[in-house]
Amino acid sequence: MSTLTTTQGSLDLPAPSERQLRLSLWTIWLILLALGAIGMYQRLTLGHLPAGYGSYVPWGLWVALYFHGVGIAGGAFVLGAGGFILNLPGFRSRRVLRMVIVLSTAAILPAFLGVWLDLGHLERPHFIFTSPAFTSMMAFNAWMYTIFMVCTGVAWLLSFRTESSWLKPVLCLALMFSILFPSQSGAFFGVVDAKAYWHSAMLPMVFLTSAITAGSATLLLIRIFARFDESEAEQAAAIHRLRLVTLAGLCVYFVFEFAEFSISLWNPVSHAPAIELVLWGPYWWVFWIVHLAVGGIASLACLASRQPRLWALGALLVAITFVSARLNVLIPGQAVGEIRGLQEAFQHDRLKYIYHATPMEYLVGFFLVAIGMATFYVGQRVSHYLESRTAAQRGEA
Repeated sequence: MSTLTTTQGSLDLPAPSERQLRLSLWTIWLILLALGAIGMYQRLTLGHLPAGYGSYVPWGLWVALYFHGVGIAGGAFVLGAGGFILNLPGFRSRRVLRMVIVLSTAAILPAFLGVWLDLGHLERPHFIFTSPAFTSMMAFNAWMYTIFMVCTGVAWLLSFRTESSWLKPVLCLALMFSILFPSQSGAFFGVVDAKAYWHSAMLPMVFLTSAITAGSATLLLIRIFARFDESEAEQAAAIHRLRLVTLAGLCVYFVFEFAEFSISLWNPVSHAPAIELVLWGPYWWVFWIVHLAVGGIASLACLASRQPRLWALGALLVAITFVSARLNVLIPGQAVGEIRGLQEAFQHDRLKYIYHATPMEYLVGFFLVAIGMATFYVGQRVSHYLESRTAAQRGEA
């Protein structure tokens, strides 16, 4: 255990040896990659046949992972870049800023890969750039993500220049997009009039809150175990701030969720079949166990405790289980037919309103996580190499 002393007191943080941490991460990564390779082989050779989605429910686990990855990227960047711009303790280091940029990239690239694998024609995604229709929310989002990644790439390069006056303006531009695209993901569903469950003005705020919460939890997990060129007080200040943001994000998210559900369920003239599916249908365990019990109650208990060693567990639970927040929006919204009787009119395995992810979908999900871990590792290694090279060049000069 390591002890950090701050104005809030001393923090006994979990500090396994670097060798133990590397061995654990390499073991997890190899397992995820091996299992994920099986899923990728099935997807590329068998297409969509082993998947559980169909004509009425065309979006499944991979699309949920896509929105979750995009949310983590946006939320982490908002906190990390915002802290750097405001010169907050624990965030003013350029090495920390580069880590935040690498983390955002490591979250958003597997998200794009997941939604690409969900396409029926893998060779067509370039059409959204070569012949876009900006009245489409999907095209708007794709271009916004691209601009965000370009801005973060430029900011990453500028961070190696000690005298760059363009770094903070570029970060401000990227920060604007990192706030926009998580809420825009909610608007992606909110503008669908045909889906009463999705057609809600609250969804953009719900998606933005979940992005900030998951992003802060991911950053908190990294800051607990990673060490940067800063004092112990700086590191502890960052950990305290990220912990408070994660706690606040959890509370605000569940308040929003309660407001959304209670209005629909308590209205005597309203019928909310999608919410009934969330609470009592085939997906009940996603809400009550994964989302509420583990992602909510258990995470809050860990993060609110006075034992810093539990904060890492709470952050990990939030970062993983908050994909259920996306699933609770995505799947039930498709599982309710717009035309009464349509579900009984035709019978086929691909004409079902109830969706369950198949083993192949979970295996591909493992592959996406492995890609994210590899991207973060390679990005950090490249950052360290360029930092050392830049420092050597300054020394020679």
